[in-house]
Amino acid sequence: MGEVMKAIWEAIVFGAVCAACGFWLHAEETAGGPRLGDADFPKPKPTARHEQKVKAVRSGRYDLVLIGDSITHSLGELGTPYEKVKEVWDRHYAPRNAINLGHNGYRTEEILWNLHNGELDFAESPKLFMILIGTNNSDDRHFKHVHTAEQICAGTKAIVDLIRQRHPMSKILVLRIFPRGGDDEKSAVGWSFNSSQVCIETCRRAGELTKRLADDEAVFWLDVNHVFLRADGTIDTALMWDLLHPSPAGAEAWARAVGPTLDRLMGAGAEVTRATEPIAD
Repeated sequence: MGEVMKAIWEAIVFGAVCAACGFWLHAEETAGGPRLGDADFPKPKPTARHEQKVKAVRSGRYDLVLIGDSITHSLGELGTPYEKVKEVWDRHYAPRNAINLGHNGYRTEEILWNLHNGELDFAESPKLFMILIGTNNSDDRHFKHVHTAEQICAGTKAIVDLIRQRHPMSKILVLRIFPRGGDDEKSAVGWSFNSSQVCIETCRRAGELTKRLADDEAVFWLDVNHVFLRADGTIDTALMWDLLHPSPAGAEAWARAVGPTLDRLMGAGAEVTRATEPIAD
């Protein structure tokens, strides 16, 4: 009986959270359309970080918005062992007046929910949104339910479409999903994110498909994956130390790779004028 009451209580709390955020889960479900569990249908995952980011979005003014999962979150805000990556944020993104809307462990559907529920409430539209999302949708070792490459692309498209609807004057840069290391590769640190071949291939294919979202007028696409790869196609663990997340040197290489595109899309005054330090070995 205790388990039954617990399940009922959890269902009540879950429904209350969704209602409080103004989003009824099934209101948009139609026959043949997206529904809860799909990569392109918002899935609630409220957190204290989300609430903090909503407050920051509503009270501040930003020129650059980074949207993503733990890879983006790790740019100075994920804590141990990513403290050194904060230096990369301070060198490359803070001078561009950026805000980090990365969320550890999130997938397209959860990012979509965040955006529907406050994380797009900018009083003044930012110049540019940079999106890196989708790798967790394919992760069959940490998630019970995964999506196909086509579904991940659909989830990314839903994010792009929502941003364009809310901020039609902003530009959007979609980054190709970063590569992942396989079971035959070794991490350079004490933790590792070895991925199945299916997961690796899904990310590769999904990344290719997202290129179709670009119209080169409002939405742009960029592939910087070469930064993290050796000549033989394996992960360079000096730059992607756990086979998934950039090391401090990798985050620096990533920032330098996207920098010229950020400056071009953000327009005059976006360039970082402070001196950049060499990439650490």
